[in-house]
Amino acid sequence: MRKSGLRAVALAAVFVLSACGGAASPTGAAPAASSGPAATTPAASADRLRLCVVHNNADHPSIQSGIKGFQDEAKFYPVDISFFDPALDPQKQVSMIMDCIAQKFGVIAVNAVDAAAVVPALKAAHDAGIPIIMHNADTNDAGREFSATFVTTDTYSQGVAVGQSIKAVMPKGAKMVIISGIPGQSGIQDRIDGAVEALKGTDITFVETQFGEWSKDKALQVMQSFLVKYPDIQGVYGLDDEMALGALQAIKAAGKQDQIKAFGVNGQKEVCDMIKAGTFGGTALQSTYMVGVDTVRAAWDITHTRVFPTPKWIVPTIGLTKDNIDTYYNLCW
Repeated sequence: MRKSGLRAVALAAVFVLSACGGAASPTGAAPAASSGPAATTPAASADRLRLCVVHNNADHPSIQSGIKGFQDEAKFYPVDISFFDPALDPQKQVSMIMDCIAQKFGVIAVNAVDAAAVVPALKAAHDAGIPIIMHNADTNDAGREFSATFVTTDTYSQGVAVGQSIKAVMPKGAKMVIISGIPGQSGIQDRIDGAVEALKGTDITFVETQFGEWSKDKALQVMQSFLVKYPDIQGVYGLDDEMALGALQAIKAAGKQDQIKAFGVNGQKEVCDMIKAGTFGGTALQSTYMVGVDTVRAAWDITHTRVFPTPKWIVPTIGLTKDNIDTYYNLCW
C-alpha cells in the first residue's frame, strides 16, 4: 500500500491554493518527506483551512491514488494539506493524530490502521474541537461518536460486483479461496458478504479465508499454502488487486495459471490490462481518487456550516470485466 518518495514517518505536503481555485503555489508542488510532523506547514490565515491527512500506508497504489485526489481537489479550495504516513503502525498513527491536534489543524482526516486503536486519538481531537473525517478505512462504533462522517467507496457493492464477475466466469460448483486484508478493518466483511450474496444459488463456494494484510508478498505466501491445502481450487478472490496479483504470482509459479482465475478489488492499471488480455477474472473499481476528492469537499463543508452526507459519504463503484473494460479503462489507476 509503494513508491519510495512518498513514505516517511511524517509525510508533509503543503498545497497553498488561491481562493478562486488557482494552481498550487511554489511552496509545495509534491509530497515532501519531513523529519518532524508537519514541519513545513505554513501558519494558518483567517480564510484558509488547514487539513491534516493521516493515512495508513502511502506505499500502496490505492493510497497514492487517494493522495492525488486530495491534491487535485485542493486546487479549487483555499486549503493547505499536510500528509502523514504511519506505515501501518497503529501507534504511530495515534501519535501523528495527536501531533496534528497540538498544531491546531482545522480538520483531521484519518484512514484507520486499526479501528479500535485509533479511538483515543479521535476523542482527543473531538475534545479539542477539531472535526474528524474518517476516510477509506473507518473506526469502530466507539470511534464514530467522535467523527463527523466516513468518506468511503461502497464496499458491499464492490463485493457484489466481484461476485457477479465470478458468476460469469467460473464453472458451476467451483471452489475458491479468499485472501482478506487486516483483521478488524472496516469494509472487509462487506466485500466478502457482497460476493457471497451475488453467488447464491450457483454452487460456487469459498472454502477458506486467510489474511493477506493488503500485501502482495504476504498474499503470495498465503496462496502458496492454499495451493498445498486445496490442490483442486479453481479461483482466488483477493480483497484488493495487490493481494490478487500476489496470489497470481504463486499460481503462475505452480504452473496453474490456466486452472485458477484471480479476482480483486481496486481497478489498478496492471489488473485492468490483464482483464483486457483475458488473464485476470475481474475486479471492482475502488475510486480512492474520489475518496480523496470528496474528503476535501467534506472538510470544507463541515467547517462552513454546509449540509453533508452522514454517517457515510459514499463514492460509487462498478465491476470491471472483459466485457466493459474498454469503456471504463480511463478510471483505472
